[in-house]
Amino acid sequence: MKKSKRQDLVTMIVKQNHIYKKADIIDYIDDHFGIRYSMTTIARDLRELNIFRLPAESKQFEYKILNNQSQIDAKIKLDDYLETEIISTVIKESYILIKTSPGFAQSINYYIDQLQLKEIVGTISGNDTIMILTHSKAMAEYVYYKIFNHNYS
Repeated sequence: MKKSKRQDLVTMIVKQNHIYKKADIIDYIDDHFGIRYSMTTIARDLRELNIFRLPAESKQFEYKILNNQSQIDAKIKLDDYLETEIISTVIKESYILIKTSPGFAQSINYYIDQLQLKEIVGTISGNDTIMILTHSKAMAEYVYYKIFNHNYS
């Protein structure tokens, strides 16, 4: 199967099914078409197609297609920053405090704003601290989950 047809198939699978792991895509193609692709091939296709593993409403991660280019760019950049520049996070009542490396708070805050999460009331940042305001503690935990891709602990 040519790359373009495989990528069309991957897009169709993600749109029409709940996909929680790359292995789900591999198994689907194998079961329906008798072709087994490597995890690396599918991972590359997902990246090229702007399909990301995002938090779903069931508090699991599900592969979704991001269509808004600014949201796609923000998610990619945020993932890079989350690994290298976030020092600590804490949820207090209806807000999230994020401690960053000096000089990175405003950049990270910009990308959080670009995600356009409707659950966020507003954000404030200084040199090394970000505050994300929400309506409740439960909403703050949900926003944390959407940004950091895991539950607050």
